[in-house]
Amino acid sequence: MSDLKFIETNASEIYEIVIGALEKGCDEDLYPGDERRIFGEAMVPLVVALFNAVNDACRQKMLRYARGEVLDALGDNAGVARMTPVKATTVERFMVNTPISDNIIIPKGTRVTSDYTNYFETTSTAVLVSGETYVDTDVVAVAGGSEPNGLAIGSINVLVDAIPFIDSVANTVKVGGGSDKEKDDTYRDRIRTANDVVSVAGPPGTYKHFALEADATVADADVSSPSPGVVLITPICYGGKIPDENILAKVLASCSADDVRPLTDQVKVKAPDVETYDIELTYYTTESDESSCIETIEGSGGAIDKYVYWQGASLNRDINPDYLRKLILVPNWADNLTGAVRVEIAKPEYKDLNKTTVAQWSGVANVSHVITGSK
Repeated sequence: MSDLKFIETNASEIYEIVIGALEKGCDEDLYPGDERRIFGEAMVPLVVALFNAVNDACRQKMLRYARGEVLDALGDNAGVARMTPVKATTVERFMVNTPISDNIIIPKGTRVTSDYTNYFETTSTAVLVSGETYVDTDVVAVAGGSEPNGLAIGSINVLVDAIPFIDSVANTVKVGGGSDKEKDDTYRDRIRTANDVVSVAGPPGTYKHFALEADATVADADVSSPSPGVVLITPICYGGKIPDENILAKVLASCSADDVRPLTDQVKVKAPDVETYDIELTYYTTESDESSCIETIEGSGGAIDKYVYWQGASLNRDINPDYLRKLILVPNWADNLTGAVRVEIAKPEYKDLNKTTVAQWSGVANVSHVITGSK
């Protein structure tokens, strides 16, 4: 798709226009060193910046280029609101070392944290009954966003608001469910598909649109008709997370509303099927690059982590070891990352998946490296 321009922003062409206009106004040629030409040359960057700003402002009227608040305004016109951040949740255990004879009241809003950055608070008042050593209660992140997702069991172990007799706290469930404010690209796609909503014929685009609107954590959805009159919707959440019963119920409610579902359609919702895979590979690097190469490939957020996220983040994505090979051999050079010299991948093997199956890493990884030239 070509880049749309409302006005010319090419610096060399603007230079010719500015200098030409000056020479025409002076009715003579302006040679290098002439103060009038020097003035014109100094004006060119300002004119280029101004023209770029005007061009950008004009282009943002188009959905293709809009961003930020302008995109929000276009979404309002289409009746599509940007998804707001969703707060992460977990279950927190409040414990005493020795049982006491009185109940311990844990007020609603009691805060706990893992690092004094991510804070959680209880969603209701909990009671540690006399004679018991612990009580579990739901907690929710104080701030919305995906940052707390993945905090390990036991990591939220600091009680911020002191409760008499409580000796320790810890989360019993891995943190999850948080999502960031919807990014421009995904929001733009939802606005674009909103045009399907005006139809009452039950097209796939309509059901997909309302599936994505059901919950901020829903990243994609497949819509199919396994039999006449039956519509099957298969959603998936961001990061390849399999939607739980709560999310499935939201999608069903959103897509089967009377003003969405044609009278003859029977809407069903199911979670994606899961195909697991192992990782087994050996990569080669030089002695001088060994440390940086290990970090690029095996470190947190490295090639393996990126592959696991990419492979499971979308429906209708075959298990593809070549993408893992690319991440290992050709990382993002702009970030000054060091890739491997060579890689041998035994697992995963390429496998075709149907459009309602998502690939997820089994948790089994056998990764080793070899220094090239070593015996």
